Parts: sequence; structure tokens; C-alpha cells
Amino acid sequence: MAENFLLNGFEKFSKDRARWILFITSLSVILITLGIIQTLLFEAISFFKQVASARGWFTLDLEFAGLTSQTGLSAVIFLLAFTAEYVSNYKPEKLSSIPEKALFPPKLVKNILFILAGISFLFLNSGLLYISLIVILVMWGRISNNSLKQGSADSEDIDNTVLYSLGILSLISLFFAITTNYGGAFGEFFFQTQWTPTGACADRRALCENMSFGVNSLLLTTLQVAFGALFIAVPLGVGCAIYLSEYASPRLVAVVKPTLEILAGIPSVVYGFFAFIYIGPIVVSIGEFAFGNGWIDQPPNILNPINGALVVGIMILPLVASMSEDALRAVPNELREGSLALGATRIETTLRVMIQASLSGILASIILALSRAVGETMAVTLAVGTVAVYTSNMFLPAQTMTAYIAQRVGGDLPFGEIGYLTIFAVGLYLFVITLALNLLGNKVLSSYREAY
Repeated sequence: MAENFLLNGFEKFSKDRARWILFITSLSVILITLGIIQTLLFEAISFFKQVASARGWFTLDLEFAGLTSQTGLSAVIFLLAFTAEYVSNYKPEKLSSIPEKALFPPKLVKNILFILAGISFLFLNSGLLYISLIVILVMWGRISNNSLKQGSADSEDIDNTVLYSLGILSLISLFFAITTNYGGAFGEFFFQTQWTPTGACADRRALCENMSFGVNSLLLTTLQVAFGALFIAVPLGVGCAIYLSEYASPRLVAVVKPTLEILAGIPSVVYGFFAFIYIGPIVVSIGEFAFGNGWIDQPPNILNPINGALVVGIMILPLVASMSEDALRAVPNELREGSLALGATRIETTLRVMIQASLSGILASIILALSRAVGETMAVTLAVGTVAVYTSNMFLPAQTMTAYIAQRVGGDLPFGEIGYLTIFAVGLYLFVITLALNLLGNKVLSSYREAY
């Protein structure tokens, strides 16, 4: 009896101790995270206060003639897409008044429209207009699918994420169409593209007139590298995942899957050195050919965003391939066998059953890879360069947000100097971007997840 009492007491003590240890560990992680965010926030506020004391907080000029520009046209298109989504969600009976041929045109017509939308990227000066054209085509297919589900959906189960997103895009496009000449601490930081955080000042801690803090110069280069990397990693990674899960033999999978894991474990600085030594000369040779034919206006440099996009694409390729392959293998085998039993071919089963069933995992892997590409530091520092000037010519050196932070931290920065504070402003902005990507990933998982 005494032995059982002692044993029960010891087990209870062990459980309580384990619970407290886990609680303290979790609390420590939360406090560390909050401390980092607090440091970024307070130092970023100090930066904006210093700039605002000399230049104000926010200024702009109204220019309603911009409604007729490409940005104004994109606002109209986003508003049309917003209206269509609202009608589809809350007035589905009005979809019956749309001609059937308009909702379900021949496949050839749809393919031609998508090809024209892709080609328009070469001729449009407004990124928002190009995005709006893609969005309106996607909304066309979405409305067509919703017209087939009239009466089957409960109004309480309507997901308004797309509706709210289109509304925000409409307001953003309208804002940029009718405003210009942004200034002040916030206007300069978020809307200008000239980044010169150092100037010829008598006092290094002072704010000079020749300083400019348009972080979009760094942000646009970061997006060039990140989306360029996705352009490489997504087709190759998803294709590799499909082959490993659907076609490869178990023996081959046992060799290829660990190889992918090894690639994911290579330090980023090694990738950056590889890009500088091997990828850079190849990109330069392509750029010289383009320059010789008059396709670009300046000769290429060995440090450029294309170089960075290639190496970051190679870095995130194992992440996309491994996570997508895990998502495909998580789909029950009954779905695959049922599709084949109904007469579908192997490729039809893969494209129309397996990918659809594992779509949430594949999309989550892509968003996570994008977040990794945005936050990459050493590889892009060695491959892209340290010239904080955004240019559409991707054969010229530039600088990403992470590369700027790495460069400035390694230099001689007096505490409290305006250049010192820019590190925290850029870091906070980068934190918000990556946090938004993670939240988007969670939203995608919850929206497209299938339960089996």
C-alpha cells in the first residue's frame, strides 16, 4: 500500500514537473519573440520620427487625370471583378441572365485569352493592370463554376476572402491612379523608389537633404528575386514531386528523396559562392547576347537579380519538391484506384484527382518557399550585389532588403544614427511581409484542405 502511494506520488510529481518545464519553455519562446518585435518596432518608430521632424509624416498631390491611365483602368477592372464576386456570392440568381456561351466558351477561346494575357506583360507599363487582367480571367472561371452550384451552397458558408481582396485591390489601384508626388516619412518610405540612406553630412548622425528612404527600391528587387525563384522552383519541384509519388519505383524514391534533403541542408553561403563562380558567367553571356541585339540598354554585370533568382530557385526547389511529394502521398490510394477503375489514364488521374486532392499542401509548399526566398540573405548578397537601385534591366546589380541589412550590420554604424535606424525599419517591413505570407499559407490550408 505504501509502495503504491509513493509510486503514484512520484508519477504525479513527474507529470507536474514536465508540465511546468514545458510551460516555461513555451513562455520563453513567446517572450523572446515579443522582445524582437518590440525592438524592431521601437527603433523603426524612432526612424520615422526623425524623418518626420524634418519632412513631415505624409504628403501627396491629387491628380484625377490619372483615372485615364493604365492604373486607373486596372482600378475599373478590379471593381468589375469585385462586383462579379459579390453577385456570385449574394445574388446567384442573376447569373442565369448571363448567356451560356459567355460563361462557357469553347476551350480554344479561353486558351487564346490566357495566352494574350500572358503576352500583354511585355507591352504593359503597369503591373497592377497586368494583375487585373489575370484576376478578371480567373474570376470568369470562378463565376462559371458558381453558376453550376446555384442553390447548393448555404449563405452562411460563403467565404468572403476573395471579395475582400478584390475590394482592397480596387482601392489600392484607385489610390495610385489619382495621387502622385508622395512625401513625408511614410510617403517617402512606402511609395518612393530611391534608396540613399547615407549622405555627405557634416554630422553623421544628422539627416541630410540628399538622403532618400524609398524602400521600394529594395522591395522590388526582393520581389524580382523571389518570384523569379518561384518561376524556376515550382514547375521543377511539383513535377519532381508528381514523378516520385506517382511514377517512380520505391528504389528510386529511396535514393532521390534523401538527395533532396541533402540539397536543403547545404548552407546558403555555399549557394551564393556557387552562383557567383558558375551561374554568374552564364547569365553574363546571355546578357551580352541580349545587349548585342539591342534587347537591353546596358551591358550585363556578373552580380544581378537573374543570378539571384536562379540560385534561390535551386535553394527552394527541395522544399517545394519534398513538401508537395508528402502532400501527394497523403492522398488515400482509393482515390487513385477509383479514378483508374473508371477509365481515366494515369496522367488524367494525376492532374484531375491527385493534384486537386493535395492542392492545399502544394500551395502551402509554394507559399512557404516564397517566404524562404524573400528572407534569404547570404546567397542574394553574393549573387545580386549591393547597389540599392531598382531597375527593370535584371542584368544589372541591385540589392534586396535582406542584403541591405547584412551590408549595414557589417559596417561602421554609430548607435542612433539615421543609417543605423534604417536597419530596423527595413527589418520590421520584412517581418510584416513574411508574417503576411505565413498567414496567407494558413488561410490556404484552411480553405483548400480536404479531410479523408
